[in-house]
Amino acid sequence: MTSNPEPEDVFPLPAAEVFEWNYYDRLHRVKINQGGTSSGKTYSILQVLALRLLEQKRICTVVGQDIPNLRKGSYRDFLDRIVATSSVLDGQILKHNRTTLSFEFANGSILEFTSYKDEQDAKNGKRDIAFFNEANGIPYAIYRQVAMRTTEEVFIDYNPTAPFWAHEHLMGRPDVVTFYSNFTHNPYVSEGTLIELRDIKAKDDQLWQVYGLGKTGELGELVIPKITVVPTMPAALANRGYGLDFGYRADPTALVECGLQNGGQDLYVDQLVYKRGMDFPAMDRAFAAAGASKRMYYHADGADARACDDLRARGYPIREAKKGPGSIEYGIGLINQCNVFVTERSVDLIQEQKKYTYKKQKSGPRAGELTNQPVDAYNHGLDALRYWALANVRPRKVVQQGLRGYAV
Repeated sequence: MTSNPEPEDVFPLPAAEVFEWNYYDRLHRVKINQGGTSSGKTYSILQVLALRLLEQKRICTVVGQDIPNLRKGSYRDFLDRIVATSSVLDGQILKHNRTTLSFEFANGSILEFTSYKDEQDAKNGKRDIAFFNEANGIPYAIYRQVAMRTTEEVFIDYNPTAPFWAHEHLMGRPDVVTFYSNFTHNPYVSEGTLIELRDIKAKDDQLWQVYGLGKTGELGELVIPKITVVPTMPAALANRGYGLDFGYRADPTALVECGLQNGGQDLYVDQLVYKRGMDFPAMDRAFAAAGASKRMYYHADGADARACDDLRARGYPIREAKKGPGSIEYGIGLINQCNVFVTERSVDLIQEQKKYTYKKQKSGPRAGELTNQPVDAYNHGLDALRYWALANVRPRKVVQQGLRGYAV
């Protein structure tokens, strides 16, 4: 491969603006990419990394908050959306290790996707380029250790839900540049994403500012304030069953397996299906592929009677969740009275927990204050969990409305 390959010689489609900003900037060591959903920042940075690695022998480390997020996010993007569409790039990769998430290029370059458990762990290894993907989920101590051991360039991207260490420690330094992007900078944004963004814009201005426009926000209080990520579901659980939230084009269909332990105090959740565009036969296939059993109850959104009836006809024991005034707040209260444990492979569910917030008053003397109603966005897997909780979690105390879903 000749040195300094041109982007158009490697990638079949014209590059997005975010790519050009990052690729052609050679003045700044640290390149911060703050952007909304589907602005193309992660994809574009991965393209830049590929070209840097083709230019000459280099080592590049992509750092994420954990391996499951990397597998489902930037690693999958690189493998399925970048390498798979570029015969030139594919021809320059000699080895691909799916266990270590690493790629070895013909010129000796190495691309590795990894996470670090703590600051001490991050002291291992040196590299020429580092990319901190979804950096606001990575502690500053880990960033600092990796960055100190990076000789050339550092790339950072994130959705700006709130100020964090990049704003405090990096912005304003002479060797740092910040690129701001949103979905308008991505010519390849999907129609499904646009539908979802329009829905968010209509429902909550704070979410729209962050995920739509890419502006630094201060999102409201989290609806599910705390979860603990665990490797797998325990073998012995009470009330084991499924929660199911229907979607199609804009929203995903979400299936989660749930169960209780420790006298109902510990609630475990495992994401099985989280996918858009599935009709009923596709749901049946996806549920079977995920290992879902037809011998346990499925607690589903009863508003979609047709979907419930179709799945019943396919052998699924569907129970329609009780809905009505106050049922959302009550169900959230049931969840929050438990210690919530989520499996590490439940990447979408974990991301929802970080984004699912309460609405704020828009006007009047209490403008800006939190209400008791959650924003109806980023809650598909969590809605499925709530449907299951309504039927299976016993309130240990009275769950009152008016306290943002907390048990009192």
